[in-house]
Amino acid sequence: MSCRRGYLSRRGLLKAGVGLLASAAVGACAATPTPQVIEKEVTVVVAGTPQVVEKTVVVEVEKPAGPVEIRIACYTMGESWMKNAEECFADFMSKNPNIKVKAEWRPGAEYWTKLQTEFAAGVAPDITVNQMDWVIPGAARGMFLDLKPYIERDGFDMSQYFYNMSLEWEWQGGLYGGLLYAGGQTLMINKDLLAKAGLEFPTEDWTWDDLLAYAKAMTNPDENQWGLMGANSNPPYWLCSFIHGAGGSVLNDAYNKCTLTEPAAVEAVQWVADLMFKHKVHPSAVTEFGGEDPFLTGKVGMAFRGTWYESQVRDAGLFDWDFAPMPKHPVTGKKSVQMGSNTWSIISNTQHREEAWQLVKFLMGPEGQTWFMKYGIPGIRSVVESEAFKKLHEPQNILVVVNDFACCGHDYYPTADCGEWWNVCNQEMSPIWSGELSVPEALANACAAMDEVFSRRPPYYEKVRQPLTTG
Repeated sequence: MSCRRGYLSRRGLLKAGVGLLASAAVGACAATPTPQVIEKEVTVVVAGTPQVVEKTVVVEVEKPAGPVEIRIACYTMGESWMKNAEECFADFMSKNPNIKVKAEWRPGAEYWTKLQTEFAAGVAPDITVNQMDWVIPGAARGMFLDLKPYIERDGFDMSQYFYNMSLEWEWQGGLYGGLLYAGGQTLMINKDLLAKAGLEFPTEDWTWDDLLAYAKAMTNPDENQWGLMGANSNPPYWLCSFIHGAGGSVLNDAYNKCTLTEPAAVEAVQWVADLMFKHKVHPSAVTEFGGEDPFLTGKVGMAFRGTWYESQVRDAGLFDWDFAPMPKHPVTGKKSVQMGSNTWSIISNTQHREEAWQLVKFLMGPEGQTWFMKYGIPGIRSVVESEAFKKLHEPQNILVVVNDFACCGHDYYPTADCGEWWNVCNQEMSPIWSGELSVPEALANACAAMDEVFSRRPPYYEKVRQPLTTG
């Protein structure tokens, strides 16, 4: 089945005054619309390949009276996150009175499936939140707009980013997302339990051995208190930091073969499993917490969690806590943290490309990055280095997280089929954490399932790996 997309040529952009494709405004008092003649290139994408056939047509549309409405969609987030987003959009509208922004908060379940259906029917939102397992399948069928021509036209300075967008968001020379924020792995410590155990706050030089010693000191079975949690979050999440620290990897350099059965990876996964079943300092998959968030109960000393979890812990205000640096492997001396990003992407068949780009440019620029810095790591150096960013996260020291990202950040192994292999990896590794399978057995099963996914990968899914950060 072929898919279709429309986009403006450089000549069409000039002729249309930056190519506004819009429907006429409706209203009793609306001004008479003025017809526009614009060029529109229609691209037919050959199913299963990145091959395209293009033709140019001339269409006449009506220029609307009044503000253009831009629909921006995102899966439902926390109350404070969504409120902050609405305030950000209001700020943009105050500076761009010709554009009205309408936020659409949608259920996370089946979000991607629904978006594809809407795109095919021509009723998708103008802008959507995007994640790394959607970008290549979407770009290959012409669903997302390539932002590079707009970036180049407007002289948007991509060198202001410390975060390398190319690994996750480029495909075949195009850039298909404007940064929302970066984020990833943190180690949060309950300082109340730390003090109760008589421990000093960990330093940059601490190791896995120190982590285990701290976890033992903060574990109290009589009070259902655990020293550590979250270390077993399956790839591409926090377990990867131990695999990388031991000198292993989840995939090979080409990101098309599982390497979890190699000795370093097995060693790391076994070390984490031993936290549960040998040392008994980490809850297993069958541990009950009565439906409550384990860390927020105040019964967990240390927790590996995502940066997006910070506001939830802060808003709860139940105990004193802070960020700790990721510990190093005691032999290799390596440490690693997982990090990635989300973006805003423009749906290619929007009737308002120019207005949608103006909003995305705002969101990926210093103003937008400042608005969302409470919930993630800004990709722009000036924002992440600002006093406002540091003060926003006080009394916690967010620079601990930033420094770990800068020195030791590792990507989530983004591939076009990562959603599928992440899922089978999780399914096959989960029996480790319930005690049903040994580490070698489960990892062998995981690799077999992951490699089967890769064997079905079409050639245009492949991409060359590049460094995640410039730091």
